[in-house]
Amino acid sequence: MTEARSSERMRVFLRAQIVFNDNRSTVDCSIRNMSSTGAKLELSQAVTVPGEFDLLIPQKGTRLRAKMRWRTTDAVGVEFIKDTQPVRQPGKDLAGRVRELEIENAQLRLKVLELTARLEQSGTAHPEAA
Repeated sequence: MTEARSSERMRVFLRAQIVFNDNRSTVDCSIRNMSSTGAKLELSQAVTVPGEFDLLIPQKGTRLRAKMRWRTTDAVGVEFIKDTQPVRQPGKDLAGRVRELEIENAQLRLKVLELTARLEQSGTAHPEAA
């Protein structure tokens, strides 16, 4: 099977909420893997989820716009919609912000490794590396 993802996913276990219907409806879920472009969400029950919704991640203090790409009985694959920026929750403590930045740093390091591997595979070397 060909990999359709544009970026590598990191295994995570984060609590989250699917928010829709003008913030009047929520569904609890768990994020099982995540990248800068999407995530796999596990649902504890078979519920109806709209095609587009906000994904609230309290541990990261973010709210991302997501579009459903696939669905099974207990899981949903989503793609984060471009041009949306994470929104920090007001009053987030400094330790939480540091944790958030560490996660972002790890994601960026993975992206750098992925892009470096692609460059090596294509035979294109970085000019400064020569």
